Amino acid sequence: MQTKINLVVVFFLLASLLGSAGFSPTALYGQTIRPNTQKEIRVFDPANPTNGNVGIRAATGTSGYTMILPAITPGVNQVLGVSSINAGVASLNWTTLLSTSIGTGASGQVAYWTSTSAQSGSNNLFWNAANARLGIGTNIPSGKLSINESGNSDLNVTVTSRGANNRATQIIFGVQNNSSSPVGGSIGSDGKRNGGLILNGNTDPFATAPAQVYLSAAGELYVNPDFNAGGTLTDNGNFRLQVIGDIYAASARFTSVLSGASARPLSLTSDGILTGSTSDQRLKKNIVTIPHALEKVLALRGVTFNWKDSSDPKKMMGMIAQEVKQVVPELVFQNESDGYYGINYGETTGLLVEAIKEQQKMIQELTKAVAKQGQEVLLLLKELNSLKQQLKIK
Repeated sequence: MQTKINLVVVFFLLASLLGSAGFSPTALYGQTIRPNTQKEIRVFDPANPTNGNVGIRAATGTSGYTMILPAITPGVNQVLGVSSINAGVASLNWTTLLSTSIGTGASGQVAYWTSTSAQSGSNNLFWNAANARLGIGTNIPSGKLSINESGNSDLNVTVTSRGANNRATQIIFGVQNNSSSPVGGSIGSDGKRNGGLILNGNTDPFATAPAQVYLSAAGELYVNPDFNAGGTLTDNGNFRLQVIGDIYAASARFTSVLSGASARPLSLTSDGILTGSTSDQRLKKNIVTIPHALEKVLALRGVTFNWKDSSDPKKMMGMIAQEVKQVVPELVFQNESDGYYGINYGETTGLLVEAIKEQQKMIQELTKAVAKQGQEVLLLLKELNSLKQQLKIK
């Protein structure tokens, strides 16, 4: 309980009622606005009238209590305040009111101490009471919390938890009505999971919720990452993107695909769109049968080779892109990212089909020619046998 006393009134009453005769159980009555309710203030200490203590009780017949005034004189802008209460005795001290501190400011500015006894205000820390908005760096906050950098410099906002590396920092975004749990998502960092950045589509605390998207300190992105009980991440290698689960992409585009050895086919259009393989006639125009296919195939060279990258020692089989470009440039592409050449091996099928057909036609023509020549040889043999018979008869 804190009791405030108007010292001017108290000392005036003490001087006028008690004079130099000391304390006495004199009653001072104060009437409230309701006539049937009486209050009283009694200045007394029956046991020791000379100790300077003041006793007050709320109404006749109730227990009184004693207040011990401070032994020192008050300073400027100080009031009495109760510092402790023990067995009905309240000890008072002089206290400087916050509202009486020296300083300047404007309406809406959040006050701060500039010294031990002075305050000030600034538009860089502003409270819009009408809309319950706080502005940092602005006196016109547009949201519940607006943070602006008023000068021509970068803005850095740091949110850091303190303690061991097993602490987490989590910022939750969501919506909630009066009868439901909040829905939304969260972003933050968990020391138990090697730091990095975690993005979840729920408001569950990181301590109990599995990470849904994780960006490591090395800049590698994991979707549905696998952390063991100790917080160690299962890393499948030095990949910028690792996904645990299926991926559905109605339309996916690669802006850069690096060259290198690959054991898997990739269907990629010329403008970088990843698609499933298709040969539907409805998607094509300017359809022309490949001319001189066999001649082109005969000009190509098939080779075996090893990649210079020693991590893949397997002997490979294929062709040299620069050589193919001289014969069939339609099969060769150049990577815009690093300038290396590649071959669309899948498109060689059409060339090989037409080359085989040309070769088969040649074989068929030769077969016909050989058959014809065989028949002619048989006729000649018959004629020869006939001549031999005629010579024998003669």
